[in-house]
Amino acid sequence: MYWNELNPQKRNVLFKFDNSDVKKDKDRILVKLKTNVFNFVSLFLSSSNIHGFNHLTDNMRHYTEKFIWVIAICLSIYGSAILGSSTWTRYQENPTVISMDREYKEWATALPAVTLCPTNKIDDQLFDELVQKNFTNYTEEEKEDLRTFLVQLANATYGTFNEVPVYDRISPNEYLHYVMSLGGAISYTISNSHVEIFSSIELVPSVTELGLCYSYNGYVAPYNDYKYWLRRNISEFPKIEIMSGTPLDGDIFVQITSMNFGYMGFVHSPYEVPDVACRIFPSPENFYKTLDVTALSIFSTPEIKYLSPKQRGCRFLDESELEISQIYTYNICRNQCRMDQARKLCGCVPYFYKPLNKYKICDVKGMHCLDQHKDFLIKLRNTTGVDEKVNCGCYPPCDDVNYIVEGDNTIQWFLGTNLKWGLIKYPRMRLKRNVLFGFTDVLVSIGGTAGLFLGCSVLSFLEIIYFFTFRLAITSLCEK
Repeated sequence: MYWNELNPQKRNVLFKFDNSDVKKDKDRILVKLKTNVFNFVSLFLSSSNIHGFNHLTDNMRHYTEKFIWVIAICLSIYGSAILGSSTWTRYQENPTVISMDREYKEWATALPAVTLCPTNKIDDQLFDELVQKNFTNYTEEEKEDLRTFLVQLANATYGTFNEVPVYDRISPNEYLHYVMSLGGAISYTISNSHVEIFSSIELVPSVTELGLCYSYNGYVAPYNDYKYWLRRNISEFPKIEIMSGTPLDGDIFVQITSMNFGYMGFVHSPYEVPDVACRIFPSPENFYKTLDVTALSIFSTPEIKYLSPKQRGCRFLDESELEISQIYTYNICRNQCRMDQARKLCGCVPYFYKPLNKYKICDVKGMHCLDQHKDFLIKLRNTTGVDEKVNCGCYPPCDDVNYIVEGDNTIQWFLGTNLKWGLIKYPRMRLKRNVLFGFTDVLVSIGGTAGLFLGCSVLSFLEIIYFFTFRLAITSLCEK
């Protein structure tokens, strides 16, 4: 009532008086805050162990001197940051070194694995049983069309997809099942130079980019077995014995005789799988092939494990981030890269990869589409126009053996198909990947740089943290 009874002029005077009081209170609070901040920063600069800071708060210093000290401190911080950044970059990008190890009597060299892909992957008897069971209503012409399709499908890969005839009476999701179920039984006899030790090693079925194949001495092969895929138990780890030897053991070789099939062969590391871009060693039936192999190993010291794959430039077998395999190899990584590129180009992937829900299986039209990009998919490199390599993010294995076939001899043989391979000589040196610049070296280098430019230590950095956390909190409480 009283406020309403006042005339407008008096009400404006009282309103102005109230606003001026509020403004003065805000100004006093702002001035007090600035003063407290200035005093706190002055306390930090005057008591800091970092060289040069104390000159900025010394009342005996002229403003010109303080300005010079500001420039000196800024230049020191800049120099320290530049050298520290260079040290950190070196640690992230090049912390390892590869050297020679010549103590060849102290290590064992693994015999190369061999993967054999039969040239005839469809068994006639199994096909007849399949027709009698599931396709009894087919005419003879339809049965022949089915047979032609399955034969071409079982042998299809990048570069031969265009040979698969159009056939739409089988779902693409069943392609792998039919090819695997029609693979006939193989017969062979194995002998090796160390049969008393490695007598249990046999050919292991493995699905590759060339369809159904069989591997000997391959540690990774059981992970690509179709039956293993069907079990879908990633916690179950197949165990394969690897054949290896030292110079003290004498020659090491394997001979597979009396095989009932011709093949396309691959020579690779026991910890790797064959790749469609790898060199092929073919042999028709009733021929005897011998392969003379030399090896060069590379291994990593235990300290390498503590670096990230990007830092060391390699991956260990148990560091898989792949969707198609719980173990890592370079070629399996390239397989997944081909799957991704095939899906981008044609919207589907070939049937011979591990089935995953996110990847659609190609029908015949899809395979014909892939054949149009065969060079790109095989090499994972764009060879038309600008030569550009696909960035698959695949690192080489940290522990690996590279094999070189120096002799390849094939002669006709009347006692079946035979294959013999072995190391013609043991390597007398191997490559060793070791840590050259570790995290301790980073701390020492950055600490030395900070000490050189700023004269500070670990306690100096802890002091900064202390001042702007605990000390700041205590000062604020005391002010209240």
